[in-house]
Amino acid sequence: MRTPNEEGRAVRFDISYRTLNRNSKTGGKLKVRKNAKLMMKEEGLDPNSTYALRHFMPKEKVETFKKSPQHYQNKTRNIRLENGNIRKLHINHIITFNDKKVIY
Repeated sequence: MRTPNEEGRAVRFDISYRTLNRNSKTGGKLKVRKNAKLMMKEEGLDPNSTYALRHFMPKEKVETFKKSPQHYQNKTRNIRLENGNIRKLHINHIITFNDKKVIY
């Protein structure tokens, strides 16, 4: 999941996991995501590529306070789906990873 490919980019994977909301005590739905990839800083991007120019333009610095997600402490990860949406999942709720059953 965290291992980058030869170009320094995140690899794509298939994953299935269960949803859970402890506050409202709802969830349990099985979510299957195909061709997802872990949100991580990708190395090896050409700074002059159209993708980099479009998405990584320097923006005005506005001082805002942002709460740290503390992914490792909360055991959560962000994944980017095929359509570009970002989803957060709890690693203890992962059922399968690349069609292999996950055992904790």
